[in-house]
Amino acid sequence: MKRYTILHTIESGGPGGAETVVLNLVKGLNPERFKSIVLLPPGPWLNPRLRELGVPVIEVSWKAWWDLRGPLAMVKAIRKYKVDLIHSHLPGQNFYSCVAGLITGTKTLVTYHGPIELEWSQNFRGRVRLWVVRNVADRVIVVCDLVKRLLMQMGFSSDRISLVYNGIDPNFVSDPCRKTLRHELNLEPAHKLVGMVANVRQSKGYEFYVKACAKVCKDDPHVTFLAIGDVNEQLAIPIKALHARLSLGDRFRFLGFRSDVSEILKELDIFVLASTSEGMPLSILEAMAAGKPVVATNCGGIPEMLDHGRTGLLVPPADPDAISEAISGLLEDPACAERLGEAAREKFFKEFTVNGMIERYERLYVSRLEQE
Repeated sequence: MKRYTILHTIESGGPGGAETVVLNLVKGLNPERFKSIVLLPPGPWLNPRLRELGVPVIEVSWKAWWDLRGPLAMVKAIRKYKVDLIHSHLPGQNFYSCVAGLITGTKTLVTYHGPIELEWSQNFRGRVRLWVVRNVADRVIVVCDLVKRLLMQMGFSSDRISLVYNGIDPNFVSDPCRKTLRHELNLEPAHKLVGMVANVRQSKGYEFYVKACAKVCKDDPHVTFLAIGDVNEQLAIPIKALHARLSLGDRFRFLGFRSDVSEILKELDIFVLASTSEGMPLSILEAMAAGKPVVATNCGGIPEMLDHGRTGLLVPPADPDAISEAISGLLEDPACAERLGEAAREKFFKEFTVNGMIERYERLYVSRLEQE
């Protein structure tokens, strides 16, 4: 049985969902069948984790879409490692990988992780990139059906698009010496915690989450809201100004990037995602795996993950009133919250495990590589 070499490439080192998918994919592929190499920019999150796995990492910096260092480095890597297949992620790198694949005659798979990536492709530069991908990529991978429909509207053929849902490996390992989150935050054991795991970005809807917090806190003095994720200080300026204007104080806390998200999720009473645009967010999968009730916006691939009223609650995007009402309803009805969490956990293990994702990618790789 032939062992294939896969060049994975992404335009960011994270932390983030697409970067986590790359890490899980490289970790999970059958090493007897696939050898992985990763090309990406320098960065402090994904790069060292890949090196810890013993994966060859090629770091390349590029500053503009027409910068040739990216595709030239790919061409060099393809020839050096005798790469059989390129698998790229995110729109810029999808374009570069197609250029490198065209030069070397290497089959290329590209992945789009969310509709916002296609929104970025509406200017002249983006249209050029999409034209190249549409005409060169051997296969286009999407993580939710919405992105497939959007690509088809942009002229992509449906028979060249493959849907592969994201999957995660829930971390059930607990540290018996770890202090609880409530102890860390100086809260009583019975104090309720509502949390959102998302980097502070424009599409994550933090302004609506903060407003929802203010509404809930008016009626419930025993609940604290948390924001867990990397904070871009520039993007956070209006969010923190809103926080101050609403006089939320310690009722809403920014915890920043945390490496113990799986432990934090276990302590939440409710998980929230207030995004205005999404693909298939891994944070919801993490909450489902932890058996937590989820309140999320009805956008992107989220309705494919959660069944409203059965495995979670879906609310309209950009609607803090709806978010606050859903949260308050679950806080007032813990039995309902528990039922939603248990059903979400059951659905996760049926449909969204990392092993299931890896199997789908392996089948896709083999089908493209062994195609005549």
